[in-house]
Amino acid sequence: MSTSRQKFDLPQMKAYFEENIPNVRLLSDLTLSESDFKSLGAKLKSAFAFTDKKDGIEDIMICYLVYWVYALIYWDEETGIHDELTDYCAELPQHRLRHHFEMLVDVFADYNIESFGYQNDSIEELMLVLIARHAGIPNDEKYQVFEIIDDYRNQNVSVDKMVKDIYSQLPYKSRYIFSMLDEKSRQDVIWEIRTIMAEVSTGTSVREELLKKYPDISVSLIDYCLFWLEGKALLDQAE
Repeated sequence: MSTSRQKFDLPQMKAYFEENIPNVRLLSDLTLSESDFKSLGAKLKSAFAFTDKKDGIEDIMICYLVYWVYALIYWDEETGIHDELTDYCAELPQHRLRHHFEMLVDVFADYNIESFGYQNDSIEELMLVLIARHAGIPNDEKYQVFEIIDDYRNQNVSVDKMVKDIYSQLPYKSRYIFSMLDEKSRQDVIWEIRTIMAEVSTGTSVREELLKKYPDISVSLIDYCLFWLEGKALLDQAE
């Protein structure tokens, strides 16, 4: 969303998300600016403060889902995930939070958003793993994660050891996001990144071919991997 937009309301945000979600793979590909994310949280808090009934908030649940994905992307290490909406939700009784989780899970089906086949028994665990997968690796940590995974691409170690070692070295936001995933999901995400890195490193495929070949991989991840490889090649030439 354009960072130049200073004012918006929830119906406008909903319309924006509904227009763009069919064109993205993961919700993190929406590229919501940090300022718009914070404004979205304030608007949602105001909306929730006026009603706790399903009929009053179900119409804006797509905005709520996008908010929680970007809360993982934009939080700060010193203050944590801390803003008006997270403070508000922290004070909600458990039954209302569960009600929110149930409606959020429904949004994935309503908008045909990738749900990765998860079937967790706990609605809270299901919601957490879904928003974590859609948050992925925050853009400001992608290059660092690429470097960490690149160190293991040619090492003769087991997949379990590779995943464990990489997880322990992740920057703070990515590590927090990975902490919301089970072991198999962590392995899937790391292997996904490793796969696209290996493909990009061959230099035989252009962006359009990569997007077509890997339809489930974030567009942002593919783009940043291409940028990372270009920068790495320039550094190698300089040496």
